[in-house]
Amino acid sequence: MTATATDQVGEKAEICCPVCGGRTYQVRYKPWAQENDPAKLYGAASGIPGTQQLVTCGGCGLLYENPRYPAEVIVRGYMASDDSGHDSQHAMRRLSFLKALQKLARHLPPRGSRILDIGTAGGAFLEAATEFGYDAIGMEPSKYLVDKGKHRGLKIEQGTIQNHAFPSASFDMVTLWDVLEHIPEPRDALVEVHRLLKPNGILLINYPDIGTWQAKLAGKRFWWIISVHLQHFSRSTIDRICRDSGFDVFLFKPYWQTLEFGYLENMAVHFRIPLAAAITKLTPAVIQKIPLPYYASQTTALARVK
Repeated sequence: MTATATDQVGEKAEICCPVCGGRTYQVRYKPWAQENDPAKLYGAASGIPGTQQLVTCGGCGLLYENPRYPAEVIVRGYMASDDSGHDSQHAMRRLSFLKALQKLARHLPPRGSRILDIGTAGGAFLEAATEFGYDAIGMEPSKYLVDKGKHRGLKIEQGTIQNHAFPSASFDMVTLWDVLEHIPEPRDALVEVHRLLKPNGILLINYPDIGTWQAKLAGKRFWWIISVHLQHFSRSTIDRICRDSGFDVFLFKPYWQTLEFGYLENMAVHFRIPLAAAITKLTPAVIQKIPLPYYASQTTALARVK
């Protein structure tokens, strides 16, 4: 099948592959849930499962939503979201980020370096990066989360990678923690990141990996197939989009984080994982507060400016 920019399905439009620009694809998953309100589809980080048609690019193999709402519609949804549930785990996320920085330290810029975190949410990574020794600045579209971060005394600007005032070669490292899959034009975003980085600067991308055994086993019920994720990367497509944007990937590493057991149970219910609702009802409140390390198919990629 060949995609054309003029084909319309409701308010959604056919798009080219966000990684390679290809126009040929095969439909992989049809939607199995109905929701057409962009405010609901993009108004929370948790998204809605099963609302998208996902296709596989005939050129590079990327799995992505097609047809899709225009970028401006999607970004408006992000900017209006409150994401109080996401922010409820701020302390747990900060500790997970700090542990990740410590484990990756020998591959990262030295302490004292200036870094930019794109899609920083309420600033958990900024707190971890500051504690690690970086001069950290964040960018976040959600006004609710920006206000949360500023209340914590963090340096956060409301906006996106396409809407900022940073000059070229401003940063030693740019990080995108679970962000690239949300961006309507990810290749353009990485080209802009390349401009913002100094020579030999580091790009860190953490992403839900569609190439893991967990994703393959879950199929269309994979928990990261939700409305806010516009494309689903594997190691090969991350490598491709980085190379095309001026980066060399030099490390892939599974990402483990720690969140409260009750929060993870609620997310499992939201993602409609079998038996999750029944188990949640049986879990005592004291158990729900226990921190739980887990791996859910997220991968961290490190790349260097060519």
